[in-house]
Amino acid sequence: MADIRADAVAVYVYRKALSGLEFLQLKRSESTGEYAHSWQICYGGIQPGETAVQAARRELSEETGLVPIRMFQADTLESFYFRPRDYVMVMPVFAVEVAADAVLMLNNEHTACRWIPAQQAPEAFMWRSQREAVRIIQEQLTDPTGGMQFMEIAL
Repeated sequence: MADIRADAVAVYVYRKALSGLEFLQLKRSESTGEYAHSWQICYGGIQPGETAVQAARRELSEETGLVPIRMFQADTLESFYFRPRDYVMVMPVFAVEVAADAVLMLNNEHTACRWIPAQQAPEAFMWRSQREAVRIIQEQLTDPTGGMQFMEIAL
């Protein structure tokens, strides 16, 4: 029977460009093993004693060198079956806004980066859960109900 793990985070980095929202994708290097050379978001493990929010901020810094100007919990979880290691992964999803002119400093886990206009997400993100997360994040950013005040994370 496959194990269920909840020890990682998904961090969707976005910026506000003149043409609208853009989401960051990172190209995984050969050293990452599974899914090498695929375009992904910022994923990472939660270390012992660390909260999911702390892990998201640390992974963002380690993988991109970026500093958030806004951060919130997305109203969704990413989940999938990780066949290479036979477990089901469940991750909290975070959205992080960075400055439009922020400069990335990739670590050895990635070989390239690109910004994807939000309207191109259906073609640019390979996993259904990623496409849904982008859609949910966009909805949250324009939600008139006031629910965002409860999802915002103090920086």
